[in-house]
Order: sequence, then C-alpha cells, then structure tokens
Amino acid sequence: MMEYTYYTDLYSMLQALAAGVVMGVYYDVFRFLRRIVHFEKFSVALQDFLFWMTSAVFIFFVCVKLNNGYIRIYFVLFAMIGWGIYFATLGRMMFAFFDLIIQFLNRIYEKIKKWIIAILSKIYIKFKGKS
Repeated sequence: MMEYTYYTDLYSMLQALAAGVVMGVYYDVFRFLRRIVHFEKFSVALQDFLFWMTSAVFIFFVCVKLNNGYIRIYFVLFAMIGWGIYFATLGRMMFAFFDLIIQFLNRIYEKIKKWIIAILSKIYIKFKGKS
C-alpha cells in the first residue's frame, strides 16, 4: 500500500477531473444522437437516466480503483467539476464542430437526393415515352 500524502489527494483530484471529462465526452454521444435523430421526451429522459446510472457506476469503480478501495466524496465532486469544465470549454467547441459536420453531410445528402431524383425522372420519361 502506498503512503498517503497531500500529493496523493492532489493526484486523485486530477484523476477525478479527468474522469469528469470522460463523462462529458460520453454524454456528448447522447447529445449528438439527439441532434441527428429527434427523440420523444420520454426517450430523452430514458437516455439521461441511462447516462447517469452508467456514469455513477463508472465513477464508483474509478474511485475505488484509484483510491485503493476508498470512496472519497471529493472524488465525486471533482468529477462533476471536470464534467462542468468540459461542457464550458471543449464541449462547446466539439458541439460546434459536429454541427458543421452535420451541415456538411446534409448538403451532400441533398445533392445525392437531387441527383437520384433527376436520374429517376429521366428513366421515367424514357419509359413513359415508349408506351
């Protein structure tokens, strides 16, 4: 067992902040899915419940693993702070970046759709003219 020092607490707090960032990235998966597919309110509530339950289990196991079996309340608090920091900084940038990707993919989709409709229209006109 390693010796307990203030550096141990500091290191644990930094790991908790990192765990919070991981939770933020994980939650962004749900946010991006919601951006692409419009879910009903019940489905969104169910997704949030799934996120919080799996995140609680994640934080519990990370806390126990990193603190030699001890559960420390400050670990949970610093994980939440890390989650908040992620959303206030990198999360906003990631969301803006993925919005650009979604817009780009929508433009490509619209062009392909117009192209397919044009081809099908030509085929329809050819076959209609033969009858």
